[in-house]
Amino acid sequence: MTKKVLIIGSGIAGIASAIRLAVKGYAVEVYEANDYPGGKLSEITLGGYRFDAGPSLFTLPEQVDALFRLAGKKPEDYFEYEKLEVACHYFWEDGTRLKAFADLNLFAEEVQTKLGEPSGHIREALRKSAFIYDSLAPLFMNRSLHKLNTWTNPQAMKSYLKMGKLGIFSTMNEANKKQFNHPKLVQLFNRYATYNGSNPFETPATLNIIPHLEFNIGAFFPKKGMHDITMSLY
Repeated sequence: MTKKVLIIGSGIAGIASAIRLAVKGYAVEVYEANDYPGGKLSEITLGGYRFDAGPSLFTLPEQVDALFRLAGKKPEDYFEYEKLEVACHYFWEDGTRLKAFADLNLFAEEVQTKLGEPSGHIREALRKSAFIYDSLAPLFMNRSLHKLNTWTNPQAMKSYLKMGKLGIFSTMNEANKKQFNHPKLVQLFNRYATYNGSNPFETPATLNIIPHLEFNIGAFFPKKGMHDITMSLY
């Protein structure tokens, strides 16, 4: 007898879970309160125009590609994206404009030219971000937090020895104020806390893991807009 699974919510997590479980042979039903799939990853149409709603930046596209491959599909037949040369454009009320180039050298030069911040500060910040990611991502992105082995395996033990370097004992804002001279750059790197609704003045500096995804690995954008992540999988 085929086991049945009910999933509440057709956000990206619900859709991804449905695909993974269906591939394993479960009979899956997804229940959604809205009349469209996607949760926050949705769209708004107005006056003949289409606007993405929710997330505006796409990282780790291989995680989406993997869902198609699990189901025996070619990702490129359903979903196309491209790497951005400029991840974000930053604007301040005093007229300051800053381009967050994907190329680290260009971004470091941009920051030094526009804000007078030594380019080495950017490189060091992103080196630290990569260190946090390399230390923690294999544990908490690729393992279940509900399994004892996640917390007791050799890799976890090695990470515990690095705790003093992972930003656990200071806030994101404190770490960024030590790293950068210019308050605008502190503000720029503090904003990464908002990606998951955190407060940079309270959340641990461990969340400085996020810039690594955007700069060191890369920022991407679906050719049909962010909502295509939802619709292609749907």
